[in-house]
Amino acid sequence: MQAIIRLAWVLLLLGVTLHANDLDQVQQLYNEKRYEDAARQVELYLQSEPTDIDALLLAGEIYTQLESPKKALEYYQRAYQRDRSNITAIRRYARALSEAGDHKQALEILQRAIRSNPKNVYLRLDYGQALLAADSIRSAELEITKAREMDKSIPDGFLALGDLYYSQRVYLLAKDNYEQAIKLDPNNLAAREKLALVYFRLANAEVVDNALANEYYSRSLQEWAAIIQRDSTYARAYFEQGKIFFYASRFAEAVRSLRKYIQLRPDAPNATIARWYAAQSLERIGECSEAEKYLRFAIDNIDSVRNKAQLLLARCAFELKKYADAAALYRMLVTEQPILVENTLDRERYGYALILSGDTTTAIAVLRKAVDVDSTRCLTMYRLAELYRTHQQYDDAITLYRRYLGNCADTNAARIYTLMGATLFSANRPAEAIEVLRQSLSLDSSIVFTYRLLAASLKSTGAKIEESLEVLRGGLSRAKAPSDRNLIYTLYCQYLLEAKQFDELKAAAQEWFKTDSARAEAALFLAVGYQGIGDRDSACKYYREALRLNPQLEVARKNLKQLDCK
Repeated sequence: MQAIIRLAWVLLLLGVTLHANDLDQVQQLYNEKRYEDAARQVELYLQSEPTDIDALLLAGEIYTQLESPKKALEYYQRAYQRDRSNITAIRRYARALSEAGDHKQALEILQRAIRSNPKNVYLRLDYGQALLAADSIRSAELEITKAREMDKSIPDGFLALGDLYYSQRVYLLAKDNYEQAIKLDPNNLAAREKLALVYFRLANAEVVDNALANEYYSRSLQEWAAIIQRDSTYARAYFEQGKIFFYASRFAEAVRSLRKYIQLRPDAPNATIARWYAAQSLERIGECSEAEKYLRFAIDNIDSVRNKAQLLLARCAFELKKYADAAALYRMLVTEQPILVENTLDRERYGYALILSGDTTTAIAVLRKAVDVDSTRCLTMYRLAELYRTHQQYDDAITLYRRYLGNCADTNAARIYTLMGATLFSANRPAEAIEVLRQSLSLDSSIVFTYRLLAASLKSTGAKIEESLEVLRGGLSRAKAPSDRNLIYTLYCQYLLEAKQFDELKAAAQEWFKTDSARAEAALFLAVGYQGIGDRDSACKYYREALRLNPQLEVARKNLKQLDCK
């Protein structure tokens, strides 16, 4: 019987030791800043020991660090209900109630505790803080000042006074008290956090002296950096750093800080806005592959920024060459929030996305709005004019070419005049085409295509053939590339043939053939020239040469037969 009793005591003691060890492990995880692991372990521990006040208080602290105030409040409440005289439980539960907005209950709990512990300076400071949260400013000031006088050797009184002045927007006095708290305890991270926040407020409040505002921003960043140096897992420091960098348009630095915050607190309330800041920053620095996941998160989870996130996602889809996705997103925005797509650059992206995803008709209308709003968008104006030209919307094309010439002073003017001439010619307005084509040549006489167009336009107006031929001779004298010379020679020989100027045709084709003996058309026109002047043998020779170079030339085959060439 005694052996059984001894075994029971051993088992009981062993169980107590095992549970104690479990809680020690939780505390160790907490000390190592491994809060998520600590949360899992403390939950397991509390399943078997639901009334362990130390475990309940530790759970509250863990969830406070994880930025889960509701869970923290739940555990502090359980600890307080377990032992209403425990000072730590009273303070933490009251603080959590106050932060949750239940000021009445927080004040009642602290009042009862102070009646039992009138000399406890920390309870009095907490009471003053609770009054401050409840907007009882004058009462809070009295309590906090009285508590600080009780013990000026601790930083808590200066922290509380700093909070008092902060709530009243007397930021310089708040700063002084936070700095005094840090002097007393340089490793007081709560004081450094509040000093960083007050510097940020001072910077925002400074509307006259930009240099001073920037100095305050820098000091705020320095304090957050000092916190991170002392505790690299201090999540809020990364969030606040990222926010300051974001508003300072230092987007690459913002991304680094916000990434770290999201890694440390992926499920915290601030993680939502952190992802939104990160999404915007990543889009601004061109890191669209990473931005995409954060933008989709914002669209799904933040109603107030959904359309803005869609816009940034559309821009990123365009940058990533996902043109169909970009077009679809822009189309949705035009329906839901058209004002967001009134930016000229976004109209351009939308228009180009439509073109590159196959909807040219809609693209034309979108791009027209862009250039009608902003006539300095020269490249888009040019591309749109070309779209109009290829779609045979000649009047619109000519309008945009003229607008380009009026607004875009660059080296492309001669080319634009040529394209406008081509459009006028296609629109059966050759007389107008002649005018702008001559203007093109006066600016740049090296554009060979212009000579061909001008010659064709002159011919269409009924001008003497010699005028067209003279233009083409000018083109030949400036054509350097074989392809350009071939095009000019082709039209030149064609006009000579139409004018039945066979001697000139033979001479021109002969010169052509000398420069390009592999050109079947040169041999063909040379044969026609010889045939025109009655030199049958030479004509046969060059018809055969043309067929050798291009067996598909049926006209050469037909003429050989007609001439009865041997």
